[in-house]
Amino acid sequence: MITANHWRYSLIAIGSASSLIYPHVPLVSFAAVAGVTLRRRQAVASALLIWLFNQFYGFIIRDYPLTAISLAWGVTMGLGTVAVALITSMQPKFSYRSWIGQGVWLSMALLLGFIAYQSSILLVNQWVGMHGLTADLFLRILGREVIWAIALFGLYTALTLNHQRLLRRTSR
Repeated sequence: MITANHWRYSLIAIGSASSLIYPHVPLVSFAAVAGVTLRRRQAVASALLIWLFNQFYGFIIRDYPLTAISLAWGVTMGLGTVAVALITSMQPKFSYRSWIGQGVWLSMALLLGFIAYQSSILLVNQWVGMHGLTADLFLRILGREVIWAIALFGLYTALTLNHQRLLRRTSR
C-alpha cells in the first residue's frame, strides 16, 4: 500500500491546486476520500488544510470580501468539511474487506456527507439570504463531487496497486 504520508500529501497538494482551477473546491470529495483512505486524524487534518488553502487563496488572491457573511460561509464550509471527513472515517467492517467494499462505502459516505454539507450551506443561506440552491444546481454540484471522488479514489487505487506490485517485485 502506498504510504499514508505520501497519499496524504498528494491529496493535500491536489486539493490545494484545485483552488487555482475552481473557486468552489469540491471539499466534500476531498474530505470523503480522505476519510476512506486515511486514519481519522489524518483525514480531518488533510481536509482542513485543503479548506484552509482554499480560504487563503479566496481571500488573498481572489479578493473575497472580508465581511461577516463571507466569514460565515467560510466557517460553515470548514465545519461541513470536517463533518464529512468524520462521517467517512467511521468505516464499517465491509469496507476493509475489498476494493469493492471500500468503493461502496465511499459512495454511501459521499452521498451522506454531501447531504450534510449542503444542508449546512442551506442553513447559512437562510440566515444570510444569499443565492438559492435550485435542483439543477444541486445536481450539478453533486455530479462534480462524484466525478472528483471517482478520480481521486481511482488515483489512490492505482498508486496503491502500483506500490504493491513494486513490493512484490523487490521481494523476489
